[in-house]
Amino acid sequence: MPEGQSAGIVGGGIGGLTAAIALRKAGWDVTVYERASEFTEVGAAVVLFPNALAALDEIGVGEQVRANSLPYSSGAIRNLRGQNLVTRRIGDLAGGRDLVTIHRADLIEVLVRALPAECLRTGTRVTGVGCGDHGRGEIVTAGDTARYDLVVAADGVHSVVRQQLWPGEGTVVHTGVSAWRWIVDGPPPDFVGQVWGIRGEFGILPLAGNRTYAFAGAQRGVESLAHFADWPEPVSQLVANADPARIIENELLEIRTPKLLTRGKVALIGDAAHAMRPHLGLGAALAIEDAVTLAAYAHDLAGYTKARRRRVLAVQWISRHMSTVVMPASRPLAAVRDVAVRLTPDILTLSVFGVINRWRPRPIERH
Repeated sequence: MPEGQSAGIVGGGIGGLTAAIALRKAGWDVTVYERASEFTEVGAAVVLFPNALAALDEIGVGEQVRANSLPYSSGAIRNLRGQNLVTRRIGDLAGGRDLVTIHRADLIEVLVRALPAECLRTGTRVTGVGCGDHGRGEIVTAGDTARYDLVVAADGVHSVVRQQLWPGEGTVVHTGVSAWRWIVDGPPPDFVGQVWGIRGEFGILPLAGNRTYAFAGAQRGVESLAHFADWPEPVSQLVANADPARIIENELLEIRTPKLLTRGKVALIGDAAHAMRPHLGLGAALAIEDAVTLAAYAHDLAGYTKARRRRVLAVQWISRHMSTVVMPASRPLAAVRDVAVRLTPDILTLSVFGVINRWRPRPIERH
């Protein structure tokens, strides 16, 4: 193995698997450590904007992702009175380029299929990491310590790697926002998109395979989906018919992004580096961007931080402040929100989405 060409990846989610594919394209030998017994994601879906699809194209899986997803261009944003707050179609906000919805499990399956089985170590819990004494990173599992020329931390908001190597940084922040997500076996209703209400939001997305993704978020103090029971159709119907056994409920968490995304030969990607609120729908997309960018800068880790940190901080800031727009705390504030959003010029809306859509990956060169 040529020096500088082995990578150990902690976490087999979207970011970790994408990093494995990208690093293999750059000529690296990779090992993915996943503590679950199989690679899977359940109960959720994602929207992939053109920036994420461009990154997936760079590593050769874009077409497979599109084949397992649905084009998404007609979604609207409404208020509780059924009025459209944003008049531009989602596809127009994406610059007329393609964006898609996909079940997370389907995306994971595409990524797993792009990797040789020998690269994947399921059922393996990483208990420790280190920068090592030989200029290499170390991954510690039960009864084994392996050295790599690069260690990638893709182990989520509660990252073991970040906690050990970035003590005092990357603090987890409790937002107080509760989220509910579930999949419905059946076609979407006539309305797809988002409803912005008071102290909460609700989203409906179509998925391939005649399925529908529903999600809800609510500010501190809202304890259950009952908050949405009297919202206009189709929200109230989706809530009434939701199967409690299929609902994933959790609190949204953020982290304070560390000043450096690398330490020695260890790099942070995805939620391990910059977990944020999901109002822009960019969590998976930024993890994909991170992974492909890291492969392009694998021999220049300082360059990786420089290439990523400003962008993720900007998106994190927008996402955080969108909470006050999406789910204001009172009816008067919601009325002000409705007027302000409807009067916002299209050029301003397009400029915000331009932050998302204009990004394109640096080409990955094989070393």
